[in-house]
Amino acid sequence: MARALLGVMAGFTATLVISLILVLRLAAGIIPWYNPIEVMNLAAQDLLSTPDSLVLAWSIHFVVGTVVWGLLFALLVPHLPGRTPTRRGLEFGVASWLVVMLTVFPLAGSGFFGLGLGLVAPLSMLFAHLVFGAVIGAVYGWGKDVV
Repeated sequence: MARALLGVMAGFTATLVISLILVLRLAAGIIPWYNPIEVMNLAAQDLLSTPDSLVLAWSIHFVVGTVVWGLLFALLVPHLPGRTPTRRGLEFGVASWLVVMLTVFPLAGSGFFGLGLGLVAPLSMLFAHLVFGAVIGAVYGWGKDVV
């Protein structure tokens, strides 16, 4: 139970960090034409027949990052290679990036790895998932020492 709680806590923190980076990037006008939340919105419309809603897309983003990835990380962390939780988190980040590149982007109509949006999409998503992985691993490791 403690591992699950740590995973959710670490997943929420990591999702919050990459969300803040995204919001700051868009506010600064850096690659304003590429918004992964809009990609999630399009994928949700296609897969779940949801209405066009950025609020729903943000909600899905936080639920997936916090609950799905957080619990999955807590479950897998003892089995991931690497000596530190942060290293394991980085590996988890790459694995989660591959899942997104092979599912969410094709569902949104952007093709595998989002290459329909150009090379910026998969590279920026790789960066985001590496940050996500480093944060989820570091917070999980920190929390394991505290709890």
